[in-house]
Amino acid sequence: MVFRRGYLPLSEIPTTATQQTGIAIIFLMTSLAFVTWGARMYSRFSKKQIGIDDWFVTVAMLFSIGLHIPYYYYCRYEYIGFHTKDLPKSYDIEPVLFYNWIMQVLYNPILALVKSSILFFLLRLGGHNRSIRWTIYGLNAFNIALMIAIFFTVIFQTIPINAYWDLSIKPERQIDGPVFYISSAIITIGTDVLVLLIPFWIFLGLKMRIAAKLGLIVVFLMGGVVTIVAILRVIDMHKKFYIKGYDSRHSLGDTLSSIEVNLAIIACCGPALRPLFRRMFPRLFSGKSTNDTGKYKTPIRYGNGTARVTSFHLKDMHRNRTQTEIRGYSPRVESHSTQSTSSSSGVGRS
Repeated sequence: MVFRRGYLPLSEIPTTATQQTGIAIIFLMTSLAFVTWGARMYSRFSKKQIGIDDWFVTVAMLFSIGLHIPYYYYCRYEYIGFHTKDLPKSYDIEPVLFYNWIMQVLYNPILALVKSSILFFLLRLGGHNRSIRWTIYGLNAFNIALMIAIFFTVIFQTIPINAYWDLSIKPERQIDGPVFYISSAIITIGTDVLVLLIPFWIFLGLKMRIAAKLGLIVVFLMGGVVTIVAILRVIDMHKKFYIKGYDSRHSLGDTLSSIEVNLAIIACCGPALRPLFRRMFPRLFSGKSTNDTGKYKTPIRYGNGTARVTSFHLKDMHRNRTQTEIRGYSPRVESHSTQSTSSSSGVGRS
């Protein structure tokens, strides 16, 4: 994979207030996700309760950090924030396609890894119930299989691979990008909804303090917000691929990918911050309830096995992670004449 020619230096590319706002949103969301993840890992390490779900979200965080380096270059070379009619003659689609391809490869695993992290948490929380356990097994297997399938499809969406961004190379084979991106998005949104429902199934019948219930609702709503962003992203993608005259550059639609993946990480890490909040607000997060134990009483082990709970006391929920949902696909931009139609997280060639 070799560049066909040198790309225009970023110092020679103009910018706009809209573009600067978009880039600020991208890096702000990544920073918030990193701080939340760092607080989560500090909490887990201090309690010696590191589990497989922590490592899954850690890998997702690393992918998110890596994603936003090419993200920045993509926004600059794609002239995000400009009207298409105002593109300069120096506009070059090849660096746009190149950095977008990297974005797609990095973007795809993030949401799936976060989703698996949540499912591993839910398995530890309600896995002693046979129906719940097998539902989680099946959903997680499908999630991982979908992640692998999309990952390799993205890498080999054109053969040879560098024909994706090098316009001097004629692709021997290539996928129907818009159909693939939108259909895979719809499938993954469906799995998001299923994962959002599992915690309600687990907590059905549990009695806890109003403050604790409100805390759970906030966590669930965060997962729902991620799914809403995913839906908005699909709508935006449909406009870019199928609505003629839609100028996707002069908007902040391309920030939806960053918002989505980082909100997912934040929501995923939220419940693990409970110990820190208990230290700051001990009365609010004491976890006492009229009936703390609920109906599931099978002992569970978590993390490295140093912590053991014999019931679902809410105060022990910080040992696990809850709900945040997502999708796992990655788009690209279709180029035609002087305009490339960019998707929320990626671009493609026609």
